[in-house]
Amino acid sequence: LNNVSLALGCISCLCLVVTHRNNQWIKLPQRSKLSSFTAEEVRAGFATVPLIIVVNLAFNLAYNSMNNAFPSQACQMNSLLGGSQLNGAFFNLGDAIAIILFTPLFESVLYPLIGKLKGSPLRLGQKICTGLCIAALGNAVAAWMEIRRKTAPLVCWEAVSECAPNGIHMRDMSAFWMFIPFALIGAAEILVNPCMYYFCYTAAPPKVRSLVQAFNLFFQGSASNAFTAVVTQYSFPNDFDTGHLEYFYFINVVCAMLGVLVYFYLTRCGRNGEDVKADVRDEEVDPTEHEYGAAAHATHRELESTTDSE
Repeated sequence: LNNVSLALGCISCLCLVVTHRNNQWIKLPQRSKLSSFTAEEVRAGFATVPLIIVVNLAFNLAYNSMNNAFPSQACQMNSLLGGSQLNGAFFNLGDAIAIILFTPLFESVLYPLIGKLKGSPLRLGQKICTGLCIAALGNAVAAWMEIRRKTAPLVCWEAVSECAPNGIHMRDMSAFWMFIPFALIGAAEILVNPCMYYFCYTAAPPKVRSLVQAFNLFFQGSASNAFTAVVTQYSFPNDFDTGHLEYFYFINVVCAMLGVLVYFYLTRCGRNGEDVKADVRDEEVDPTEHEYGAAAHATHRELESTTDSE
């Protein structure tokens, strides 16, 4: 049943992305003269779908490691502090601390500095792709730590881990190292999530902004967690000493990097994303990249407008 669900989920997402890469096929029927929506508004609303699906799935598969794999891994590391064991969830503070520290640093120092060096403001697309790469890096670092953890000696002077499955000992590698992947995921959140909220609000027509934002939140939470649940079942062992948790992380790294490639395809190839508002589209890629073929596209749009008005 899980395999069927995964297959249907993948097919559904693929169909939505492929169908709405370009929405010129959407036309209002003749009987809809009294409709409160124009054809351009309908197209613009659906034009947000591919990026919402691709970015949220690619990012949140890596992000969800912070909710299950990172704390579980910390539980099988040396989490002793003052003679007591810390719960693996304690190290989630690394994510919160990173967000608190890096947000003002990014906004007041890093973004202006990069904008000054490149001669133009840092664009939405650059932030999203950077965030996906950092999320992949966070999972890669956790995978490296897991490989090192399994080679560390057992903490034999302590009975067993209090937050791992029954009977599992900790390894003599400090759990405080887990602050690093947690912090990297926090930095990635700063770059990806606000950009997606901005994209959904700005790109969607005012009449459907709340609906598009809800669709974004659905894929940010429920949909991505459904995919993570299936991946977890196949690659998430109870006892990390006998299993390969690093495979779980590697899958997330591949998905995040694949998300970057698909993002470039959706924003740079052919006429993909043409229905997104021009000012928002310019935030995704350099406006000069859209100059080639602009005259032909303008002629096509003029013919489409004439058809719609008839």
